[in-house]
Amino acid sequence: MLFRKRRALTEPRNYTPSAALPKCWHWSRDIRKSSVYKLLQRIEAASIQAQEKDAADTGKRTWLLPFRRELRRLLAGFDSRYDKAEIDVVRCYLLTCPQTMIAICVWLLGEFSDRRHLHELKTFRHDPSPQIRRHVAKALRRLEAWSYLRDMAAANRDDARIQWFATAPTTHAPFARRLENYKRCVDDSHAGEVATPSRMPFWAGVRSWERTPPKSVDFIRRMLRRIQRCVRSGAN
Repeated sequence: MLFRKRRALTEPRNYTPSAALPKCWHWSRDIRKSSVYKLLQRIEAASIQAQEKDAADTGKRTWLLPFRRELRRLLAGFDSRYDKAEIDVVRCYLLTCPQTMIAICVWLLGEFSDRRHLHELKTFRHDPSPQIRRHVAKALRRLEAWSYLRDMAAANRDDARIQWFATAPTTHAPFARRLENYKRCVDDSHAGEVATPSRMPFWAGVRSWERTPPKSVDFIRRMLRRIQRCVRSGAN
């Protein structure tokens, strides 16, 4: 069979999907069989079990810890140019997921988004849940979406956390002071030994990095892809 029938999207309960969302259903297999969707389903089952525990049980607050390694691997291997449709999987799951999973999905969307693609962060910035709004505000600050942050701050004047995300300075000190702090931690006593045309004026005083083991090829490749994504997303 050369062409397969495209499966229809489930009826949305949590938000109205954008027009680009059905593109992920052109896959030759069901999106519910993807590893990301199965991970979200396992997190959902764990959240249901955590809700049934007593308030004094420590597992009610640490139920997400067993998934920490998988979530880190998912975020570390993500590349906006060479992704495996992780964003669309999360967006499709977000259509009908329980209320307890919306905050996790919004957090994942914030990690997957860039300055040009905010996805559903704009939709959930006025969500009734303070937890979800703070996840959105934190992601918008990281992505430097200041217009949406100002909109959230105007609508949530009583939320001190959102006000901080919208108004806090991006730098903790002026550049001159930060440069002086940097110069205190370097040693220029070996500057005369430099024979290259550049003649670097400073030498690092901290040499703890010399004994660190070399990084793996996969780690270096992921870091280069992440740097490339940041450069490309900030080009405009």
